[in-house]
Amino acid sequence: MKLKDKLRGLLALKGNIPAIALSEIVSNTGWNMFEVIWQPYVLGLGATMSVLGSLTSVNTALRSGLQLIMGRISDYVGRKRLLVFSYPLTFMGIVLSIYARSWVFLIPAIILFSISSALWEPAFPTMISESVEKNETGTAFSLISLTWFMPGFYAPVIAGYIADKYGFKPVLSILLITEFLAFVIFSIYVKETLKIRKLNLSILLSSLREVLRPKFGLRRFYAAVIIDRFAYAIGEGIFFGMLLKTFNFTLFQLGILVNVVSISAASSQIIFGKLVDRYGSRRFLVVAGGISSLAFMSYLISSSFFGFFISQIFRGFAISTWDPSVNSYLSNTVPEGERGRFYGDLNCLKGLISFPAPILGAFLYETSGFRAPILASLVLSIIVIPLFFSIKSYDVPGT
Repeated sequence: MKLKDKLRGLLALKGNIPAIALSEIVSNTGWNMFEVIWQPYVLGLGATMSVLGSLTSVNTALRSGLQLIMGRISDYVGRKRLLVFSYPLTFMGIVLSIYARSWVFLIPAIILFSISSALWEPAFPTMISESVEKNETGTAFSLISLTWFMPGFYAPVIAGYIADKYGFKPVLSILLITEFLAFVIFSIYVKETLKIRKLNLSILLSSLREVLRPKFGLRRFYAAVIIDRFAYAIGEGIFFGMLLKTFNFTLFQLGILVNVVSISAASSQIIFGKLVDRYGSRRFLVVAGGISSLAFMSYLISSSFFGFFISQIFRGFAISTWDPSVNSYLSNTVPEGERGRFYGDLNCLKGLISFPAPILGAFLYETSGFRAPILASLVLSIIVIPLFFSIKSYDVPGT
């Protein structure tokens, strides 16, 4: 076997994976830049921290609620149709963001981003799992997660520099360009992975009853993932805003902190994906929960740029274990033809239950300071660990 073929096999570069990886690298270059400037941009348009948290909550609730239906639809109409349709909605959201004169004008943009994400989130991971063999899902998900962190080596710092020197709008313009290029690559080279079936509305609606009572023994898994999501959502929509206001970090420094997560996750992503495929996802769900707790604990005791620099390293390791473990566990537990709805159901529950979290985080910050929302996140992240210990493993016999 040629070296190139061995490398493709090692990295799960099969079927759609190369084209998806390329489109995601291009797209995520822009979204890594967006992550650095979005919260300061909203605050700069006159929003308070409470408004910032509320906007994040609106996005979460709308995106999550829609996935209840979108995941099911993707099991019938296919993955690619929904994914391709999500891009134009994103384009419109970016353009509206560029021309906003007040945070109020960002509301329609957030609605468009939410609908786009609702189309994307249940269909995308199912397409990845359907593009590789079952014993390669951990590696495949790690590889695709890597496409977020590779641009993180350069994009966040560039975004911080551009925003400090020229303002926020040039960064949003770059995002529009990268997203359009990703759309072209995805539309041309990515193939449908699911045989399209006739949409059966009665079956689709009847399956809604299973949202709160999932099959295949997934209740504790659902509970752990939802609690973890709430823990991160408390500070996720306001974290950089809190750093900006509490510690007076510059946009360039925020860019560096985003870079650290990317480098930490990228350096360990494929390794953890391979370990998940070899030893099973349940074990690494426990590991991911433990590392997440360490990250929150580190945030809690940090008071300098260097302290948050170290904290972000733990955050990167938590992500590189979490992504392949969660996605592999779910995709290997449920039937192929139902994966879309299970991803949609889980994402829906995560979002609808955790959508008040950013508002809670903003309230805790404004009443008790930076440490309060971080402490709440830490407590919840610790609760997740015993829940993952109690779930059954489906991907390693005898565990």
